[in-house]
Amino acid sequence: MTKAHLRSALLESIAGDGWIPSVTQVDQIKDPAHPCKGSVPRKHSHFFTEDGQFGSLDAQGQQVDDGMYRLEGDNGVIIGDVKFHYRITGGDTLRLMPVIPKCAPVCFEAGWSVAVAYPGYTWHRVQ
Repeated sequence: MTKAHLRSALLESIAGDGWIPSVTQVDQIKDPAHPCKGSVPRKHSHFFTEDGQFGSLDAQGQQVDDGMYRLEGDNGVIIGDVKFHYRITGGDTLRLMPVIPKCAPVCFEAGWSVAVAYPGYTWHRVQ
C-alpha cells in the first residue's frame, strides 16, 4: 500500500482487519511509522464461483466481501468496478495485481484493490 501511496488505507486495513490483536481503531496502533509491528499471521481466502460471484472469507471463515466478477481479455478480471491483472500457474496458483483506480488515494476502492490482491503473494486453490 505504501508503494501505491495508500498509507492511510494501510493503517485502516491493519486496524479494521484484525492484524494486531486487540487493535480495532487506527489510533490504537502503537507505532504508526511501523504499523505492522505486533501483527500476527492470519488465514484469509477468496472465492470465485462459476456463475460470476466473488467473495472473501476472514480468519474466522466469515464472509467479509462479496460482489460479482467478470474476465476481461487474456489476463484481466474486474471485481465490482475494480480491475486486476491475474496470472494462474500450475493450474492452482493465482496471483492478482491491482490496477490502482484513478481516484487514489482518497477512494475506498484504491485501498481495497491492494488489500484484495496482496501484491507479491499468491493464492492457492483449496477444495
